[in-house]
Amino acid sequence: PCRSSPPSSPGAAVVATATAGVPAGGGGGGGGGGLPHEIFAVAEDQDEGEEIGDEADADSDDESEDESEDESEDEEEEEEEARPSAKPAAADGTFTCGELEAQGLPVGEGIPTQADLFAGLHCQPGFVCSRKELAQDIKALYASGLFERVNARVVPLKKNKFKVVFDFAEKFYPPMRNFEVEGARVLPRKVLADLKKKLAALPNETPFTMRTMALIKTSIEGWYQSRGYGLCYISHFSGMGTGSITAHVIEGRANKINVVWMNDEGQPEKTPGKVDAKFILKHCPVERGRLYNLADGRKTLQNVFALDLFDNVQILPRQNERNPGQVEVDVMVKEKPMQTADVEAEWGLAADEKNRPTLVSLVPGGTITYENRNLGGRAATVAASINTKSFLAPSDDISYRLMYQKPFIWGLSDENRTKLQATVFNARKLCGVFTPGPDGEEVPPVWVDRAGARVQLTQQFTRGSRGSLGLVAQEVGTRDETGAPCARGGRVSPMGAVVADGPPTTLGAAGRDRLAYAQAALVRDTTYLRDGATLGARDVLTVDQGLGIGTGFPFFNRATAACTRFLGLTRPWPRARLGPASLVLHGRAGAALGDLPAYDAFLLGGPYSVRGYNVGELAACRRFAEAAAELRLPVLGRTLYAFAEAGSDLGSSKEVRGNPSAYFRRAGRGSSLGGGVKLGALRVEGVRDNNAGRWHVLLHYGERF
Repeated sequence: PCRSSPPSSPGAAVVATATAGVPAGGGGGGGGGGLPHEIFAVAEDQDEGEEIGDEADADSDDESEDESEDESEDEEEEEEEARPSAKPAAADGTFTCGELEAQGLPVGEGIPTQADLFAGLHCQPGFVCSRKELAQDIKALYASGLFERVNARVVPLKKNKFKVVFDFAEKFYPPMRNFEVEGARVLPRKVLADLKKKLAALPNETPFTMRTMALIKTSIEGWYQSRGYGLCYISHFSGMGTGSITAHVIEGRANKINVVWMNDEGQPEKTPGKVDAKFILKHCPVERGRLYNLADGRKTLQNVFALDLFDNVQILPRQNERNPGQVEVDVMVKEKPMQTADVEAEWGLAADEKNRPTLVSLVPGGTITYENRNLGGRAATVAASINTKSFLAPSDDISYRLMYQKPFIWGLSDENRTKLQATVFNARKLCGVFTPGPDGEEVPPVWVDRAGARVQLTQQFTRGSRGSLGLVAQEVGTRDETGAPCARGGRVSPMGAVVADGPPTTLGAAGRDRLAYAQAALVRDTTYLRDGATLGARDVLTVDQGLGIGTGFPFFNRATAACTRFLGLTRPWPRARLGPASLVLHGRAGAALGDLPAYDAFLLGGPYSVRGYNVGELAACRRFAEAAAELRLPVLGRTLYAFAEAGSDLGSSKEVRGNPSAYFRRAGRGSSLGGGVKLGALRVEGVRDNNAGRWHVLLHYGERF
């Protein structure tokens, strides 16, 4: 029977099941009986120093002497001209291959190309090749069953290099009388019926050739390949001599899934790692008994790497040599150090009286972090970080965060993969509610300190959807730039004095609140990357529900919904290594009811709201709506984009305690348009503030959507 190798597929390691040098898309029938091709005998009997003939089936010199004397003079001249071209560069029969060429090779969809055929040969450009290796290459090409005859000529080139020219004569089998497929358990009947119609439409008495094989392989293997089944292919054809053709299909099914630990050199280790193998396999969508799919392999790679427990993750599917239909999948991982600690030191700079940069203090500040990623051997994580501006006086502005995370708290059999996360925090952040409006008047900053704890459960419903539910208890205090409690916002008078006659900053009168509330979130994220471009959809719904516990017994509800669509407009340009052009459509809305503190009001304006404005410059409100559109174009390896955005407080700014939007003279609505370029994670944008009619150049890190 004619043998062929499985087609190569990105992301899958395919094990050849047939003769070397037989490419994807090839195939053919057995060569029948009889004596072997003459070049085989010549190649096997050659001694060192003999020359390789210009044709694979050329007779030896002794046999040439016995040829008929009436042979034409032209043929003798052709032999004399060809023989010098076949002389090797060295007396031992070796020569340097400079080029490979195929002549007489059919061209068409599904037919092996010159590159396919030559990929597995010993003779390759730039390498030294021997007479024996060339003979082996000829045997391999002939044994594929695709060709009636395979000849080879060695032609001298410049600089002592030689070109190997392979001459192919296509093999013709009797016309096909009947066609069947064996081994294709999941191939739809309609695909087979359509293929038989195509074969029946061929002219009568058409020989069964490489082109017919290519038609069959393109139809059958094309169906598998388009669905990601990279290890499903036609292994060989049989019955070519009788016209009753059978295509034998191999369907690669996952038979065994292994976890292989790697060392620093990337070599497998016999000793298991610290992470439980069952925990790793729980994140692998590859299932035993199912056809191996490239998408499942990529998803396994993403899931395992997202655990943040490994420096290196590789997926290696291997077909069983004795039974190619069985695929063993190795998940190869290299563990990160389970415990890490870091110290980052920072020195602040400020301008002196002569505007020269000087150190604010010789005592540095910075961040100290510690992390244990595999507490108790169950992939539980403990992380802690402390940040301060002065290591010698940390109590002035210290912030900290202690986090514990435990996956699969209900056990590895939990289909929803419930994860527990508990956090204790103390953080300080500038409040955007009490900042200047579009006039840019000087306003004393108000800082919000939050200290508390959060406990949250997260469940993964499907690959693209998850939900979370948690409880938060915190103490919130507002402070001015000196660190003193700040119960009201203010502004600076023309005389330079701070006038604290603005809206109240907290629910309580002393500038400090205690409150508890529940949090819930639903996320549906089906986005994916295609050649660097994000495509798909993302929907997010978040709800905060006050429990009536704390200062003033606050009972409130705060809900936000966001919907984003990433639409592909063109196909990728693989030759230019560019992704598709895309259009991003984004909408976001929110509403709040009840005793909502001012510092938790919705803010309009900023790099993640309406671009072209400062954070909160448009409004601090209890209801809002935003809309945005962004066109992205890949150009010269960069992404250029143009956008338009708009937002409105829907008239709800006056409902915020103290009406900070009116106090700071904010517009309540606004729009912008502009464009930019992405430089890695950096966004460089030119934006027009449509309210004031001014252009701004802005730099931001991270994605807008």
